[in-house]
Amino acid sequence: MNALIIYAHPNPKSFNHAVLDQVKKGLKDSNQTFEVIDLYADGFNPALVYNEEIRRSDLANDVETARYRQMVKEAGRLIFIYPVWWYGLPAILKGFIDRVFVSGFAYTSKGTRPQGLFTDKSAWVVYTIDSPSWFVKLFRKSVEWKVFKNAILNFCGIKQVKKTMLAGVKNSYPAGRQKWLELVYRQATVH
Repeated sequence: MNALIIYAHPNPKSFNHAVLDQVKKGLKDSNQTFEVIDLYADGFNPALVYNEEIRRSDLANDVETARYRQMVKEAGRLIFIYPVWWYGLPAILKGFIDRVFVSGFAYTSKGTRPQGLFTDKSAWVVYTIDSPSWFVKLFRKSVEWKVFKNAILNFCGIKQVKKTMLAGVKNSYPAGRQKWLELVYRQATVH
């Protein structure tokens, strides 16, 4: 199964980048094929534009995002790696979803009901968050996860979704971060 990593962090020296490296190493070491979309390195423009000239219903044919749609189409598994900011996706990743996971490609409407078109895909979501996990679950009700899983991935037909939340990054120590990197490496080796 071909995997597609969609990575969203601006700093190549960040902990998120170390996570990306470990995921790539785990995939490679277990002979899995994969490609990477590094949204910041690509200079991806997250701004969704539709107006009198560009209709929203035409976005599934947008030339600017065609390469990304093709990569998503060919992938059996989508792997998202990103930090949670303001209890949501980084703007560049949200813009990627807005511009690439469009009607006619990621979902369609059957009357008044949407139907996801990515039923042949699975997803693994690896994200970092500064808050400790107990705070995220108790006080924020895991809103950062519920929105991504339910309102985006499930909506687009992806029902097999795995989550790896690395919580409490802000106050973590090098030994703890190393354990997280070992964890994502092991998880990446599982098909």
